[in-house]
Amino acid sequence: MRSRENYTPFIATGLALTAAILIVFQIYLFFEPTRIQSVSAADKNLAEKEGRKLYAENCASCHGERGEGKLGPALNSKGLLKTTPDELLFNLTRTGVPSTVMPAWGQPFGGPLTDQQVAHVVAFMRAWEPDAPEIKPAVTAPDPVRGATIFANACFVCHGENGQGSARVPAINDAKRLKDFDDAWYRDVIAHGRPAKGMPTWGTVLAPQQITDLVALIGAWRDGRAVSPAISFARHISNALYALRQFDRIDAAFYLSAAMALATKPQQDEIAAVMEFVKANRLSEAESRLLALLPPSEMGKEVYESNCAACHASDGSGGMGKNLRGNKFIKSKPDAELIAFLLAGRKGTAMNPFKGILTDEQLGYVIALMRTWVFFAALGVWLAANKLLA
Repeated sequence: MRSRENYTPFIATGLALTAAILIVFQIYLFFEPTRIQSVSAADKNLAEKEGRKLYAENCASCHGERGEGKLGPALNSKGLLKTTPDELLFNLTRTGVPSTVMPAWGQPFGGPLTDQQVAHVVAFMRAWEPDAPEIKPAVTAPDPVRGATIFANACFVCHGENGQGSARVPAINDAKRLKDFDDAWYRDVIAHGRPAKGMPTWGTVLAPQQITDLVALIGAWRDGRAVSPAISFARHISNALYALRQFDRIDAAFYLSAAMALATKPQQDEIAAVMEFVKANRLSEAESRLLALLPPSEMGKEVYESNCAACHASDGSGGMGKNLRGNKFIKSKPDAELIAFLLAGRKGTAMNPFKGILTDEQLGYVIALMRTWVFFAALGVWLAANKLLA
């Protein structure tokens, strides 16, 4: 007879290995939370370090080196950081704030930063929270005109001019509808949206004050008041030119009609002629006629006010940025070099690149405006010198 094989050593070995695996697994489970915490802390420190560098290069000039506020509002504020989630800080930084000097910093919106870099900036700001001071926000009265300007830039596409509605959505500026819903309802709808009905969530794009201004506009409509947006004649002409270059006759006609309401009699005659060219689909002739309507320096005022005035002052006299009036650098460089400089920016300073934000033509308008300042500054010096010699 064959003797039975003895499996006992194999079983004992298997049990020993199983026990060893269980022991090692328990040791792993014991130390894993500490390891994860250590890795998370390292990732957080790295993000804050990168964010500190990005903040210093891009944000400190407006918001202060420590977020204390400067041209822009204070960010190192306990109240703001406590009530503002990371998602909202990320979105506002990424997309910018419409109708303010806060530009879009995210690359998908024409800015210089990747989403990861924006997240690093938010991580750096969040690190302020434990020791952030209590800063009472400046109280700004609700302004329906500001609200109308925001509405004209961001809302009328769906809701129609002055809230009169469109084929897609019913009118907001409707006496019965305005009576049925109060300001709190409109504030919530603007902030949270109604996704199932196609209404986006504007609370991640607009600042609370901007939503307040929009609600003030709705309140003015409820009272039967008409409110005009604070959009200049030059901005309407610039928008009309853009529409013509996109072969968009409908938008071109819309902006030309808006410009007509702000135009002088001679300008109205020119706009009427341009509108006839648009109706006849003679868009090149319409563009040429429109370009002759305003000199480049006048077109530059609108572009400058929106993109440069916050740092260099509305009259170019300087502030956080350099004085542009009589500026030797501007005087010594040809237009092409100045456009290249503005597109590239100046690394290591608050002068960020305008590439992807403004076109060469728009920058040319700004330069034309600055040339007038240089000329008049030189003329003032010449007149002063001649007065002394007289």
